[in-house]
Amino acid sequence: MASYQLRDLITMLRAEVGHSTNVAHGVNDKETLAYILNRTQDELYETYSWPMLNADRDVPVAVGQRYYPYPDDLPFESVEKVWLVWTTLYNEVFYGITPEDFRLWNSDIGFTSWPIQKWRHNADDETQFEVWPIPNQAPLQEGPGGEMQPARLRMRGARQVVPMISDDDLNTLPHRPILLFAAGEVLAREKAPDAQLKLEKGKEWLRRMKVRQSAHKRDPFIVGGGGTVSSRNYIGRIGLEYVPPGYGSGPNG
Repeated sequence: MASYQLRDLITMLRAEVGHSTNVAHGVNDKETLAYILNRTQDELYETYSWPMLNADRDVPVAVGQRYYPYPDDLPFESVEKVWLVWTTLYNEVFYGITPEDFRLWNSDIGFTSWPIQKWRHNADDETQFEVWPIPNQAPLQEGPGGEMQPARLRMRGARQVVPMISDDDLNTLPHRPILLFAAGEVLAREKAPDAQLKLEKGKEWLRRMKVRQSAHKRDPFIVGGGGTVSSRNYIGRIGLEYVPPGYGSGPNG
């Protein structure tokens, strides 16, 4: 995906709508065009899925810590899944902590346990989330560089759009739909006849993007049920679809 500086996007937007690209001629509308470009990018981000922005971010676990900060580019609304990662284990951490959970381990009076099983957004501080139960351990494991790392919460979601404020700030989403939809709005304000054409081109770009995203990425349907699995590099479920040695059978069982 090509990234362009805000100054270049403004120049390209002027060209799309037939305005002069001479910087001296466009001083008065620069802030307006920058605003439209940013708002268009925000609306596209909120309306469509952008798999190219998907990222994993790790939050280290600390003994006795109930609240944790969100990663800088993954606020609450961007988080799709969370796992607890330690040693070779990935345990999904489900969303939603209820009063019923506190019957087992009441975080309000300091009960702790392991492993972390649930999480929820902290309504009193939008920059943090809560985990349950409060961890009473944070097992260490060797990191990629040989350093010892504590267990961590791995959060997955679409990275947040970064506002383009300075002239050298870059677009987060692909520039083409941003320009086409922004051009459609500018031309509609000017009652230009080709406003709808720009909007249609923007929709067509998004349609093609959706086709490209799904091509060769869909799992095959299994006749007779069983859901879908990928035939490429598929590993069966331990204890259900295969039983390795040492797992209750075999020479070590």
